[in-house]
Amino acid sequence: MTAEAIYDTNFISLMFVLLAAFLVPILLSRKSSLQVPIVVGEIIAGIILGPSFLDLVSLDSEVILFIRDFGLAYLMFIAGMEIDFNLLGEIAKKSRERHDLAFYQNPIVLGPASFSMTLAISAVLSVLIVRQGFIDDPWMLALILSTTSLGVVLPVLKERHLNETTFGQTILLTALLADFVTMLLISLYATYLVEGSISPKMLLVFLLFVAFAALYRTGKVLQSIPWISNLLEDLSHATAQIKLRASLALMVAFIVLAEVLNTEMILGAFIAGVIISLLTTSKDRRVERELEAFGFSFFIPIFFVLVGVGFNLPELINSREAMLIVPVILGAAIAVKFIPSLLFRFAFSWKESIAAGSLLSARLSLIIAASMIALDLGIINEAMNSAIILVAIITVVFAPMLFSSLIPIPISQQSRREKGENALKRLLTIIDDMGEEIHEDDLTAMFENIDVNHDGQIDIHELVAIFEGDLHVGEDDIL
Repeated sequence: MTAEAIYDTNFISLMFVLLAAFLVPILLSRKSSLQVPIVVGEIIAGIILGPSFLDLVSLDSEVILFIRDFGLAYLMFIAGMEIDFNLLGEIAKKSRERHDLAFYQNPIVLGPASFSMTLAISAVLSVLIVRQGFIDDPWMLALILSTTSLGVVLPVLKERHLNETTFGQTILLTALLADFVTMLLISLYATYLVEGSISPKMLLVFLLFVAFAALYRTGKVLQSIPWISNLLEDLSHATAQIKLRASLALMVAFIVLAEVLNTEMILGAFIAGVIISLLTTSKDRRVERELEAFGFSFFIPIFFVLVGVGFNLPELINSREAMLIVPVILGAAIAVKFIPSLLFRFAFSWKESIAAGSLLSARLSLIIAASMIALDLGIINEAMNSAIILVAIITVVFAPMLFSSLIPIPISQQSRREKGENALKRLLTIIDDMGEEIHEDDLTAMFENIDVNHDGQIDIHELVAIFEGDLHVGEDDIL
C-alpha cells in the first residue's frame, strides 16, 4: 500500500469518526425522547461504524490507534482535573465541625470504609467467578469491578445541589477513592504481570508521586513571583495560549515519565490533571474549561467512538462463555457497590443509601481503560472485553436513572439563601466565561452608579430592575 493510500485510509476513517461525534449529541439532545448519555451514544455509533455492522472504520491503522490511546490519556487527564482539593478540604473541615455526628457517620470515615468493603467483596466475587472458569485472573477482575465513574457521579450530584451536602460529599469521596486507588492498583498490578514477579521496578511508580510533589511545589513558587505571573498573563492571549500549552506539555511529559517507569500511561495523565487542578486558581478556571472543551470536542469523543469500533459484537454473540459472563459481571458490578452502600445507613435513610449504591454503580472510562489494559496483557480475550464494555454501557445508562428516581431535583425545597447562592454562582460563571477582567476600581464605580441615592447602600429592587432592563442608570436619574 502506498503512502498516499495509507493517508487516505486514515483520513477517511477519521472523517467517519468525527461525523459520528458530531451527530450523536444532536440525536441525543435534551429535546430528544432518547435519554441516553452522549458517551454511550458515541460507543453505539462506533459499533455501527465498526466491523460489527458497516465496517467503515477499523483499528488496523497505527495512526487511529495512537489517536485512540491519546484520547484515553486525555480523558484520564480531565478526570484528574475534576478532583477539587478545595472541596476535599471543605469536606474534612465540615466533618471536624460536625459535633452532632458520630465518628461512623462522618464522610471521612464512611467513604473509605465503603470503598474498602467494595475492594474486599470484589476480591471474593472475582475468586468465585474464576472458579467457574469464566476468567483466569481474579485480581484484575476485582480491580475492574471496583471502579466507579467520577465523571458521572459529580455532574449528577451537582445537578441536584447535593455536592456540598454531607450525603453528596460522602458519595463524592467514595467515588474519588474508587477512581484514584483502583487506577494506582491497576498500574502496579500491570507492572507486576509484565515483570512476572514482585520486582523493585514496581516501586518506580512512586517516582511519579515524587515528580508530582516536586512540580507542585515548583509551580507554587513560580506563581508567587510577580514577573513570571505577569508574563504568563501576557502570553495567555489567543495566539500564544501559554497556559494551555504548558498544561498539554505537562500531560505528555507525565505520560512519557510513566512509560519510562514501566507503568500505565493513564496514571501519568491522571497525576498531570491533578497537578493542574492544584495549581489552578479561581481566575484560571477558564483554562480548565478550555482544556475540557478541547478534549471533549476532539480526542475524547474519538476515543469513545473507537471503543465502539473495537466492540466485537459477532464474537460476543458467538462466544457462549462471553454471553454467560455478561449477567455474571453485571450482577457482581452491582453487588460490590450496593452492599457497601448499606454502611451509609448509619448516617442516612434507606432510600438515600440505596440511591448512593445505584449512583456508585455507574462505570465508564476507568472500567474501559482497565479492560483495555487486561486485553493488551492477554488476560482477557476480545469477547470478554466486549462483555465488560457492554456492562459499562448498561450501568452508566441505568444507574443515574435509578438515582434520579430515588433522589429527584429538590427545586421547590431550596431555601431562599440556597437559591441566592446558586444564582450568584451562575452569574459569576457567566462573567468568567466571557473572559473579561473586571478591576476593583471598575466594580466600585459600577456600584456607586447603581447607588443612585448615594447612601452607601444598593436598593435590591433597583439592582433587579437593571437585570430586567427596566432601570437605566444615567447621571442622576432612574427611568
